[in-house]
Amino acid sequence: MVEMTPARARRERDKLQQRQAILDAAREIAASEGWGAVTTRRVAERIEYTHPTIYEHFESKGALLAELTREGYRLLLAELQAARARARDPEQVVRDMAQAYCAFAWTHRELYEAMHGLSGVSIEPEAYRKEGEAVIAEARAALEAWAKAEGVKTARVDDAVLILWSTLHGIASLALNKQIVGGKKHAAALAARVVDDLLSAWRVAKHV
Repeated sequence: MVEMTPARARRERDKLQQRQAILDAAREIAASEGWGAVTTRRVAERIEYTHPTIYEHFESKGALLAELTREGYRLLLAELQAARARARDPEQVVRDMAQAYCAFAWTHRELYEAMHGLSGVSIEPEAYRKEGEAVIAEARAALEAWAKAEGVKTARVDDAVLILWSTLHGIASLALNKQIVGGKKHAAALAARVVDDLLSAWRVAKHV
């Protein structure tokens, strides 16, 4: 194996820093002006790079948005895993993960919009399938752990995950657009009720 020289190592660090600066700039523009304002030229101007420099890292705006979408799913996964690690029991895990999901949407609105095709952002699902499936797997594991603790069958656990995710997405999205009376505080309470009601229904039915 050829040892990397200090000069080459420095170039690699610089390249990674450039790439991250591009991603950060795109997020900042989206957060303040919306995704419609994000162009490779605007990104280049913001970080004082030449326009061609952007294309050394991303072949198109679409490639840049795809990477930001993947970054969003990786960050969401980390938030869900942290919530799962903090909780005291399987039922609290599901509750805390639901709250973490909503908090992520509200804290990282620009990424959430990219991840879900909102505000005109359109990314092919294949571009972020691996990262998206990792998030779904985390939610599935939490529901399976709860079901095992409650003696509930999990023949249709994937449907249960989809039901929970779809409902939380609706609540989070409505709150983002200020369409829930009482704002995010009320939305968080609704998310908590969704979890409690669904778990209660599945407990009674003895299956998910």
